[in-house]
Amino acid sequence: MEWVISVNEMLKDSNNITKLNYTLIPPGFQGDVRSVRVMQESLSKLIDALGEQSAAAQGLNKVITTAEKLRNSPTHTLYLLKDPSGKGGRGEVIGMLKVGRKHLFLFDEHDKVCEVEPLCVLDFFVLRDRQRHGYGQLLFDHMLEDTGTSAAELAIDGPSPKMEQFLARHYGIQRLMRQNNNFAVSPQFFAKTADISKSGRSTPAVAAAVGRFAAPKPPSAIANVIHGGGSYYHETSNGFSRLGRAENRY
Repeated sequence: MEWVISVNEMLKDSNNITKLNYTLIPPGFQGDVRSVRVMQESLSKLIDALGEQSAAAQGLNKVITTAEKLRNSPTHTLYLLKDPSGKGGRGEVIGMLKVGRKHLFLFDEHDKVCEVEPLCVLDFFVLRDRQRHGYGQLLFDHMLEDTGTSAAELAIDGPSPKMEQFLARHYGIQRLMRQNNNFAVSPQFFAKTADISKSGRSTPAVAAAVGRFAAPKPPSAIANVIHGGGSYYHETSNGFSRLGRAENRY
């Protein structure tokens, strides 16, 4: 598919990885109103096509990444990796990685719930004929360095078997803990989260409540509805502990 502007004209970063946000304007781009509109329209077509390819490759019934979704998500970031020699020298985008922070409730290995706002991997795709050439790791490493994050601190949205193999091969994450909300984290995630809390960064697990707010509270019925079914709980000295997922009665 050809764009109004070639990939090399759109994405001019020297390391061939471009970071985009909701503005759909590449870093360093300058132009009049018409030039901005043409750039945004060209990038929108490119992003939509990549999103469709990613969804098809993962066997998903809906597209995760579109230009419209990126426009409506100010906290999301899209990294695009290009091959400047592709398409006869016009350039070709060969990989994309979308990340963003999400407010999540996650259970650790002891069934203790943690309220966190980690950086999440929302979509990750490399063209089929460019896989197993190191491009995925190049893109992922760039994101980790750019965000100052380690792989163990990430939450992965609906990881595929290929994603699990990728994390094991390149980052030593041999197992993921899947959550009821479709996200998954490494067993080291909660130790990393505790370290973040001590460092004073703005996205740690919530500190323990004190005073009257420390009183045990029953599980939220609204949360059960939102997350698609409830869980059985029993009261402990630390509050409520999850026993298992309730069957959907309807």
